[in-house]
Amino acid sequence: MTTITTPRHRKPRPGLSAKVAPAITSRKGLVVTGTLLSVPATAASLVQAAPSYADPGSGTTGASGQRNTASASTSGVRAASPSTTVVYLRYGSTGSYVKTAQQRLGGLTVDGIFGTQTLAKVKSFQRTHGLAVDGIVGPRTWQALGGFPGSAPTPPPPTTPSCQVNVIRYGSTGSLVSSAQGKLGGIAVDGVFGAATLSRVKSFQSSHGLAVDGIVGPQTWQALGGYPCGTTPTPPPPTSGGSTSTVVSIAEKYLGVPYVWGGSSPSQGFDCSGLTSYVYKQAGMYIPRTASQQQAYMKRTYSPQPGDLVFFGSPAYHVGIYLGNNMMIAAPKPGDVVKKQSIWTTPTGYGTLR
Repeated sequence: MTTITTPRHRKPRPGLSAKVAPAITSRKGLVVTGTLLSVPATAASLVQAAPSYADPGSGTTGASGQRNTASASTSGVRAASPSTTVVYLRYGSTGSYVKTAQQRLGGLTVDGIFGTQTLAKVKSFQRTHGLAVDGIVGPRTWQALGGFPGSAPTPPPPTTPSCQVNVIRYGSTGSLVSSAQGKLGGIAVDGVFGAATLSRVKSFQSSHGLAVDGIVGPQTWQALGGYPCGTTPTPPPPTSGGSTSTVVSIAEKYLGVPYVWGGSSPSQGFDCSGLTSYVYKQAGMYIPRTASQQQAYMKRTYSPQPGDLVFFGSPAYHVGIYLGNNMMIAAPKPGDVVKKQSIWTTPTGYGTLR
């Protein structure tokens, strides 16, 4: 019998599965069939789990609408410690972290939307706490706000000074006005809340997402860096402790006092607005000193009552105390005296504190 020997180089080589199959035989003797991709240990060690977010959908969305990554160059999330991450919040961010920041900042609608008002509040907070005023809630700002949520026990949010906040507005004078003017900048610090200060306040409010009313109240004081505790207004802030019903009877006491330009008391004499401001003060109500300031300060009324003011000109150059029946008490002009007189021409309007 003839034996045919196949050359060595022509013999079939065992397939890959034949080599692999013994290596994947289970302890129970079962063999897993199919193709197996083996990964070297050195390569496997390079595979890392994707970083997890502490609060999925929690507000790391930037203004572009894309979630920020952990990259230092484009980061919305950066490592604060081996076990925590810090979410960077900025204009356009949304979610629960934004709500947390809004709650701690105070004075904001907690809606989870990092809009204009939240941006203004963040910048104000950073300014008052000596931080970089960039409007971004990063590690340092989170720390000043009590710590990033979940990274450490959070102390109570910052509180406002434990002093009464006084409101100042057009016509106010004194040290509070000077303080506000100094913080606003770009205007004379003279302690008089006039037209220039009113314009500056409105511009500041508009740029900081506040109600543009020209009144420096709690929110505007906070945006300016906080209310200056220990400072009192001179004269006191506007009050409504009196009543216009008493104004006429008080004014009648000064009938016959001579007209003196710039006069504001019975001993000095009165000019028109000196009389009205003095009488209102005696009645327990504050109004500014000049006719034009009083016109801007008081609420316009089309149904004047005795004790309200009647103005002439816009801005007003003359003012009197309305008596009804087309009559008023006024200090009319040099050489004359405080007296009752008819309203001789059509006034430009009436003002009231009612």
